[in-house]
Amino acid sequence: MSDKAFYQIIADELKFKTMDTALWTQAFATAEGNQDKTEAAYIRLRFLDLKKSPSSALKLTAVDPGNAEFEIKPLDSELLQLRTKLARKLLSLGKHSLYSTLSLHPDSSDAVVATAIADFESRNQDGVISSEFKYAKNTLGNPGLREQYDRKLWESISNDVQRTSLSYAVDTRDNEYSWWGSRKVSVIITVLSVVLFGYLGLNYYKERNTHELQKESIDTQRDMVSSTSGTDQMKVQADIDLKNQALRIEDERQRREMDLRTNATERLLEQQRLEQERRDQANQQRMKLQQDQAENQRISREKQYYACLNQQLLSQRDVTSADASARCSMYR
Repeated sequence: MSDKAFYQIIADELKFKTMDTALWTQAFATAEGNQDKTEAAYIRLRFLDLKKSPSSALKLTAVDPGNAEFEIKPLDSELLQLRTKLARKLLSLGKHSLYSTLSLHPDSSDAVVATAIADFESRNQDGVISSEFKYAKNTLGNPGLREQYDRKLWESISNDVQRTSLSYAVDTRDNEYSWWGSRKVSVIITVLSVVLFGYLGLNYYKERNTHELQKESIDTQRDMVSSTSGTDQMKVQADIDLKNQALRIEDERQRREMDLRTNATERLLEQQRLEQERRDQANQQRMKLQQDQAENQRISREKQYYACLNQQLLSQRDVTSADASARCSMYR
């Protein structure tokens, strides 16, 4: 097919607004929104597309041999849809691929890929080419190998997303189990503390009863002393006073020990409560951070989508809202 026929096809595409979406988007970005520059860039890219690989991106069937009009039939829609989804997924995940080496998106046509490879080689005058570029050239430059690579890459990304979702679910369950486990430990410590407090209190009251019996015995002895002589009574009274003083000292000592044990138990319970509050607060902050990150990602994708949508609607008069939404669907 002659160059004149190629240029006629491009002119008809511009006239009836049937441009190649990927090439038009690339031309629009290169021209920074200028309509005339965009059309000029599109003509250059489209001509290279038709010139280098006319059968890999489009199948041209002549309708009327007397004129230069052609019916344009696209590639397999399933492969185009897969590459569109792949481009959107790589953009949202920020993953590196062979397309990143050529600064392209997966939904670029084979001609655009070939042009990017040729431009890179023309700029590389010293002849030093990285192994990554060689691999990208051999894989993406061959339509068959490129299709295999796209399908394997899509399968790999889909598996990674599923593993990430499963890992997040497991982490959430682990956090719930950890929270429940910390609750159980706090409850057990509280119960043990109450039992210890009750045991210490029981011992205290037993000792108090013993002291009461001893006091009653001393009182009885005091009554018996009243019948003795004065000297003997003074000796007995002195002995009773010493015993009473010893009982008071012992009773005071046991009371102080009981107060110290009670204060220690209260401090232990308060410490457990504060630690549980810190754990609960840390879990809430972590969950809030995850929610904020997810919301920021969603807002960012929405901004990119509407910016693309407005750009499509303002730059092309005959583009409908549905067409513009489809072209910008990679950002949703």
